[in-house]
Amino acid sequence: MSKEIIKLFSEKYIDSAIVQKEIIDRLMERLSFINLSPRKVVDIGSGVGLSTKSLLEMHSNSEFYMIDHSHVSLSSNILKNKNVSPVCASFKDIPFEDNTFDFVFSSSALHWELDIQSSFKEIYRILKPGGLFLFSTYGPDTLIELRSSWSHVDDKKHVNDFYDMHDIGDLMLSLNFMDSVLDAEKIIIQYGSVMQLQKDLKNIGSKVLRSKGGKEPLLGNHKMKEMYQEYEKFRSKSGDLPATYEVIYGSAWKKMDNIIQYSK
Repeated sequence: MSKEIIKLFSEKYIDSAIVQKEIIDRLMERLSFINLSPRKVVDIGSGVGLSTKSLLEMHSNSEFYMIDHSHVSLSSNILKNKNVSPVCASFKDIPFEDNTFDFVFSSSALHWELDIQSSFKEIYRILKPGGLFLFSTYGPDTLIELRSSWSHVDDKKHVNDFYDMHDIGDLMLSLNFMDSVLDAEKIIIQYGSVMQLQKDLKNIGSKVLRSKGGKEPLLGNHKMKEMYQEYEKFRSKSGDLPATYEVIYGSAWKKMDNIIQYSK
């Protein structure tokens, strides 16, 4: 893949990552209130490096790793820093030893993994005792307008399912995370057209679940037009079309397991 294509991919992602950039800012604000001096940090679902860049500004002396499913995203990363190492891997099979990282971070990524339980188990495994896990993901009301519009057209799945905050809390409790804190808010982005929303979703790598045969559902123009007509019912008096994101924020620590640390 040429450098020009990689650069274009990165630029498209950054332009379309409206919600993602806002969520990163809000996570950085939360992180600023936590007394943390991590030696090794991993950003899971780092994409092109927007969140890693913000983390570097706060912890410039730390050793960083960027993990993402997409080799293209990692190749397009916006960072040129010797302390940052990109790793292409599944969230369910993270290629690091147990108790490796002082700080595990993830923003707007974990919901794309269907088996979120395995992802959280892996995160707990690679986190050091006493280490911090800080993340954001999306809840069931995310893209509710798009989901509703498609539901009037056919019974196929056009929008991903998302985990409920309480289910995530129960999962973290079962994995023995300590002092878990979870909360949620809704961020609504206004669009002029559904086509622009679809363009942004495509540019940030969002996708619907695949069918049992592994193929994306084929859509006729008439079905797309029907969906557009249904979405128009959400248009506000000011002329905008809303796209709702239910954002779940979470933080927790890995139990020390009675490990006593002595200062040298």
